[in-house]
Amino acid sequence: MIPRTRNLLAAGLAASLAVSLPEARATEQDPAAKPAQADLPQLQLTVDVPPNWRPFLADDLADAFASRVMDVFRRHGYTGEVKFIPIGDPAKDRLLLAIRLINWRIGRTDSAECVFTAVLIAGGKEESLGIFDHTNLAFNRGMGRWGLADALGDVADDALRGLAKKLANDPNVPGFPPPKQ
Repeated sequence: MIPRTRNLLAAGLAASLAVSLPEARATEQDPAAKPAQADLPQLQLTVDVPPNWRPFLADDLADAFASRVMDVFRRHGYTGEVKFIPIGDPAKDRLLLAIRLINWRIGRTDSAECVFTAVLIAGGKEESLGIFDHTNLAFNRGMGRWGLADALGDVADDALRGLAKKLANDPNVPGFPPPKQ
């Protein structure tokens, strides 16, 4: 049984080397080859959430909102890479979109609310993009768990569409399709 197992392992190792070695040789032959993403526009994203009584909730909200930002930008034709930076210092040579989330909740009148401000930072210069908001009646979606989640997602998406349109018209932000006349 041992020699047979050794033969199978040797055959598996030879097959994996045969598959991976031609790929390694191809990149060695063409030193000018770059990864495709190196040519894409790069946009860094930070989402600042107001403090609350549940510290882990702030991280979850920032992650969820950043995911919404990336999704809405893709749907609006953004071809670049959005890199969410939860903590730490952003790279100084890349464009930074800093979002300050003010409200993203179901209000007292059963309306879903999303309000945030956005600032574009490029080369040490800050450009305020303004305040973006959207409100929708949550009870139109149903008051169940998924109805509330859908209502919160919809208001965030609608507010982010306004941000995407503003960024698409900004000449400092590459990656969006040119605005229609």
